[in-house]
Amino acid sequence: MNKKISVALLLLLVPVVTLTHVSWSEKDNGLMFNVDGRDVDFIGIIKDKWRMATHTCTTVKQLDSEDPKFKMVKTAIQSYSPPDSIPIKVIYVWTSGTWAIAEVEFEKLLPAVVVVKNLDTRATVVEDAIWSGLTAPWKSGPFIRSYLGQKSNETPESLINCFELQTGSFK
Repeated sequence: MNKKISVALLLLLVPVVTLTHVSWSEKDNGLMFNVDGRDVDFIGIIKDKWRMATHTCTTVKQLDSEDPKFKMVKTAIQSYSPPDSIPIKVIYVWTSGTWAIAEVEFEKLLPAVVVVKNLDTRATVVEDAIWSGLTAPWKSGPFIRSYLGQKSNETPESLINCFELQTGSFK
């Protein structure tokens, strides 16, 4: 077969074959791609990669469970909606200044990501800045970061951009 015909045929067939496997649809929260029957949040994946490449996270620190601030955040979350918020299975906490973001898995409640302020005085849950529930089919990180950024514009941007989801609920 002639080289020019081969190249032309290849250029024609590659998009045709690709389009038989990939489609997209407009969902409530944006564009969702479908690859062979499985939803894939390509835009969320790209946003997450871009965030990781462009943000420095020197002011954000993940706390260990022995840190007094960790205990303050945990107590504030447990006090927010007792009795169901008291038994916590897993909690991860990141801080920046007097602010914190906690990723929490409860025994009875849906998993949550919670913004807490005033770590220097009395830790308080920011009521409007709580993500609760799963994000499927959307990629959790970009989806939750966008939500928290809209709900609490006082939260340090570096904290919102630099916490990393750890639990199985959001991976």
